[in-house]
Amino acid sequence: METKILTTSENDIKEAAEILKSGGLVAFPTETVYGLGANALDPEAVAKVYAAKGRPSDNPMIVHISHKDDMAKLTDLMTSDMEKLMEACWPGPLTMVVPAKDIIPRVTTGGLDTVAVRMPSSETARALISACGLPIAAPSANLSGHPSPTTARHCMDDLMGRVEAIVCGDDCQVGIESTVIDMTGETPMILRPGILTAEKLSEILGKKVVPDPALLRRPEISKTTGDPVTDADFKPKSPGMKYKHYAPKAEMTIYRGDINAVREAIEARCRELVSQGKSVEVIDYSSDEPEKAAREFFARLRDCDKKGTDVILAAALKESGVGFSVMNRMFKSAGYNIIDLNEKGSGRTMIIAIASDHGGYALKEEIKKHLAERDDIEVMDLGTYSEESVDYPVYGKLCGETVASGKADLGIVCCGTGIGISIAANKVKGIRCGLCTSVEMAHLTKEHNNANILALGGRTTEPELAFAIVDEWLDTDFAGGRHKRRTDMLDEM
Repeated sequence: METKILTTSENDIKEAAEILKSGGLVAFPTETVYGLGANALDPEAVAKVYAAKGRPSDNPMIVHISHKDDMAKLTDLMTSDMEKLMEACWPGPLTMVVPAKDIIPRVTTGGLDTVAVRMPSSETARALISACGLPIAAPSANLSGHPSPTTARHCMDDLMGRVEAIVCGDDCQVGIESTVIDMTGETPMILRPGILTAEKLSEILGKKVVPDPALLRRPEISKTTGDPVTDADFKPKSPGMKYKHYAPKAEMTIYRGDINAVREAIEARCRELVSQGKSVEVIDYSSDEPEKAAREFFARLRDCDKKGTDVILAAALKESGVGFSVMNRMFKSAGYNIIDLNEKGSGRTMIIAIASDHGGYALKEEIKKHLAERDDIEVMDLGTYSEESVDYPVYGKLCGETVASGKADLGIVCCGTGIGISIAANKVKGIRCGLCTSVEMAHLTKEHNNANILALGGRTTEPELAFAIVDEWLDTDFAGGRHKRRTDMLDEM
């Protein structure tokens, strides 16, 4: 197949639109990454996208529109929350997952009855969609598994001879894919983090927006495919939830911890590799430039591929705000190959995951205030977020998975008595959750059991006692020795 190289001129946009209307494929720029477009309502055209990218057919596509009014053509759901997000974020890098109308082929939605929709801010993208007069299904314009393309050159490298045309526009200014938010449940949920953070969206909606629990835990990676290991029946609602993404050709390792310790470790490893004749690329962004990291990261990976880099050593960003979104891509690029330098005393801020049911909500909120007084701790609140009745196993398990995955250093869980939620946390492999009702118990559960989650009873423990228990637990060291042998036995059970 001959691939036409088009510009963003009016005539070339019209030509690209005609290709799309006739069932062809066109790569085009957006503000996030370049997309590979097909008529979203034509199942044969959409099937060509899967073939051109080598993309699994159950990986849903994002449908792009050029006007807010087009949303009503794709879904019958229109809530006040959706209207708030459309007003504040469209056009822009936000994708909403909503129930799909029957007009949308299931090949476009990855077999689901929901559809992911966004209105890009790129004028070129909207001009192309308007000229076509159709919604455009457009995943990133790269071969599946490769780093996402942020320049026209990246699209050419991957797709020449595979698609009918490539529209060459400006380099992408955001650099990572759009935030995907699921609007089909009671609580809006982030399925894929992007430049628009959960904190920003919560501010817009005036209510809590939560991350999908899968984003907070380190998945098991298949040694055969490199994909996250999921249940056979798992159907992802958003791109990036099930399959390997963004992988460079080089072996990539992420160093996480105190930045000085990280840089020392990277320098030492770099010297060792260079002495072995390896070519090494170091990726290291300061904590105050996550937007720059987002804009440049994929291009850096592709540059490494061009140069034939053998090994990439990357310093982790702080996993909050936009940094959380960048690290989502960085972890996947490295296949979760992480060296954690977070030993106690490294000077790094400790991350404490905290969760509760309705019975522990009030105590959880008080503990958060108490922990905020310490400058060595960052709290990750996993919910619940009100005293409305919820099921404690959900929150105990979520906290357990967050700590076990390394997303948090330690955890605190609260329910009415602390009993049920502690049982739930202990169901997660690698979790040692201790229920404490006294300062002495807190000391011993850390010294002897090295408990990585503390459980408290919201209706049985007053806040002042809870604060003393928390402080003692945090500040007590594990004794090791014979106790280490026993905790190892616990972890194997």
